[in-house]
Amino acid sequence: MSDMITRLSAPPYSDLGPDEKLPPIFGPGETPALELWLQKRRDLLERWRDVLGHSSYPDFDTTPQIVDQFDLGPSHATLYRQPNSPTTRQQVLVLRPEGAADTPRPCAVVPFYDPDRMAGYDLKTRQPLSPERRTTRFGRHLVEHGFVVACVEAFPYNTVPDPGTGENFAWWRAGAAKVLAENPAWTGMGKLIADTRLATDLLLSLPGVDPDRVLIIGHSLGGKMATYNGCLDERIKATIASDLGIGYTFTNWQDPWYLGRKFGEGMNGLAHHHLLALHAPRPYLLVAGLYDGPASWQYLNAAREVYALYGKGQNIGCFDHATGHQPTEESMVAAYQWLCEQFGLPTEPWTI
Repeated sequence: MSDMITRLSAPPYSDLGPDEKLPPIFGPGETPALELWLQKRRDLLERWRDVLGHSSYPDFDTTPQIVDQFDLGPSHATLYRQPNSPTTRQQVLVLRPEGAADTPRPCAVVPFYDPDRMAGYDLKTRQPLSPERRTTRFGRHLVEHGFVVACVEAFPYNTVPDPGTGENFAWWRAGAAKVLAENPAWTGMGKLIADTRLATDLLLSLPGVDPDRVLIIGHSLGGKMATYNGCLDERIKATIASDLGIGYTFTNWQDPWYLGRKFGEGMNGLAHHHLLALHAPRPYLLVAGLYDGPASWQYLNAAREVYALYGKGQNIGCFDHATGHQPTEESMVAAYQWLCEQFGLPTEPWTI
């Protein structure tokens, strides 16, 4: 294992301060064991489903429709409109590498505000975006290295029109208000999870993708979506999440487009190490920077106790570049090389 990859592990960090102490996964008098964990896992899944709530939408046809097909840099692009409610459609941009593959290709789901920024292109003009945020162009990075990629937009951008007020988060508030009025037993996070799952359905329905090498990767909002979907959807075989702010006090988890009214007492004693434990033993990597940092290690180490029961304690880790919200080139090169090791791919030099 390379020196850069070994930096994905670090000593334990337990001082979270007075506002964030994690309840243990195993209770007093319980000896951690795989059989006991599998019982607890079923209970945790039900508790998380209760927190996230459920949709009130009637059954609807989720068949995606092809809007356009075109070349985008070195890849072939197919733009879909996929129903994500009875009345709305989400954009999913599927990128395929040039050339045919002898075997099914590894694939990735990349959720974010819009597909453009993850693909690195303005989809209206088909022109490359400016290079200033190139380290988060995960879709472009991965397709250039042989992955089939589905870049999916998040609500509210396909849910309600832009309110046009210029107020920060006005669009999010309007979209969340509509979704939660139509689905009073749901949460905004539940909606984000459901929409990302639909994009995963689309990706895995395509020919030439390898269902045993499915990555989900996201930054910020996308990191939240990647983490929740990676932990709750076992079709996902590895997760990379960049600076999501894993602690409840680290970012705005209380907002209605995330956990909303369930935040606090409505979480039923759950914290995000309980979520990460559900990812075990599948590989999970946190790329920390601003909203995640040394305090985030407590969550990883708590979940690592469960990973260890599978003999996979090394499968959960972190690269803390500590330079701000945007990941560095070094951190993403390390993350992609880590991913190649997990998927049994050549750890060739990555360029971003």
